[in-house]
Amino acid sequence: MKRFVLTTAFALALSGVQYGQTLGFEAKIAHVGGGVRWSQCAFGPDGVLHVVFEEDTDGPGHPIWHVAFDGTKATDPFNVTNSMVIRGERPHVATSARGHVAVVWGVGPEKGVYMRLFDPRSKSWSPVESVKIGFGGWEPHCAVDADGNVFVSFYSEEEGRAYARCKINGVWEDTYRLSSGFGKSCRIAIGPNGVVWALWREKGVSAYKNYYSKRTKSTPWSAAQIVTTGGASSAHPHLTVGPDNVAVAAWGDVDPSVSGAEVRIIKIETGSPREIALPPYAYHFPRVAVDAKGVIHVAVQIGAGDYGDGLHYTHNAKGTWSGPQTIAATWPKLPGITADPFGNVAVCQSSFNFAIGGSDVWVYSIAKIEPRVFHVPLNPALGISVLRLRRNPEIQYTLSWSPNPQNKSEQIQGYNLYMKTGSGEYVSLTTVPASTLSTTLMFRDLNQRRAFAVATVGLGGVESDKVFFQ
Repeated sequence: MKRFVLTTAFALALSGVQYGQTLGFEAKIAHVGGGVRWSQCAFGPDGVLHVVFEEDTDGPGHPIWHVAFDGTKATDPFNVTNSMVIRGERPHVATSARGHVAVVWGVGPEKGVYMRLFDPRSKSWSPVESVKIGFGGWEPHCAVDADGNVFVSFYSEEEGRAYARCKINGVWEDTYRLSSGFGKSCRIAIGPNGVVWALWREKGVSAYKNYYSKRTKSTPWSAAQIVTTGGASSAHPHLTVGPDNVAVAAWGDVDPSVSGAEVRIIKIETGSPREIALPPYAYHFPRVAVDAKGVIHVAVQIGAGDYGDGLHYTHNAKGTWSGPQTIAATWPKLPGITADPFGNVAVCQSSFNFAIGGSDVWVYSIAKIEPRVFHVPLNPALGISVLRLRRNPEIQYTLSWSPNPQNKSEQIQGYNLYMKTGSGEYVSLTTVPASTLSTTLMFRDLNQRRAFAVATVGLGGVESDKVFFQ
């Protein structure tokens, strides 16, 4: 099986459209020798796009590939399954505010789910580890928080059971069954506030309805709740959480009396009604993202399940759903969609290339993808004084710094402060907003040796290097 990577520079696609309202930039980020299905993507907090996809090779294997794209260059595809013979299926990718990258995939013959995690501190991938074996490996989804805790959902197609399993502080919890009836198509996502949401569809008397549950890293899953009793039968639901911590669900609403499926949207737990994002069509696997301004974006495969014709993309930036933008492809098997913290939205899909054989992997975005680099604060200054020396003495540290003019103020979330005691490691102390350029810290132990550092924090949570107070 021959495989190679091919990257192209970004170019403006679809001339004559209004910039910012369409996916106007495109790039081919990879080419592999086999067929590609199930491409998904996630922006990192630095604006770099991470794409994963499954390749159907000429041999027995279905390797899962990861590619990172910074708007100019794509990395060579990295085989996260670490094998060309394992049949990896239907991958998903998620990123954290500190730059973790989690990739999960299923292995059908053993009903297994597997994962690899990229650590931004060591800049390396962890070994392949099993999430769960024997419970069902269908369409695993993952979310990862800033501390590297991982939350995974998956289901058994045959038994109709939707599950979640979470790795908290490096330890896998017991597997939790989300569905009480015949459930499937479960998804998982995490909000900026650390609340983790799970969404799945569960069969009732005559139709599937969407249900959800939520938790935090320190609290258990809540009792399942129905998303809405309205509509027809749910197909292939998807889930995201916006910057306002509101969970948004998308799904295909399938009415046997109507040809095709509507794409429906609802904001969970807000009292908002169901909305029709796209009218009935031959739609499969809608995907949803919410951008930095709260605008909802949807991408969905058009055409038959395994032999699609491309995607439709729509958004509600003007308060109503835009007419769909069509991006053609050959046999893409669903798109992925993601939003970055700075206002960009990107979509990925594959397309079989009859001219040279194999498949191309493409990304499309509203604005040009570009990495965001944040620079250290300047002029760190430290003042130390002792108060009430004779009675209840305290030591006071006054820390101050200046913003770095190389940073764009509109992209700065604030500053992270760190402290080291004795010969230990620097640990996170507190976060202050971008308008705060000094702070005072009080301690009663006058004999403890302390050191401090500060780092700039971008909107997505990514940090600059630390600068140390002397």
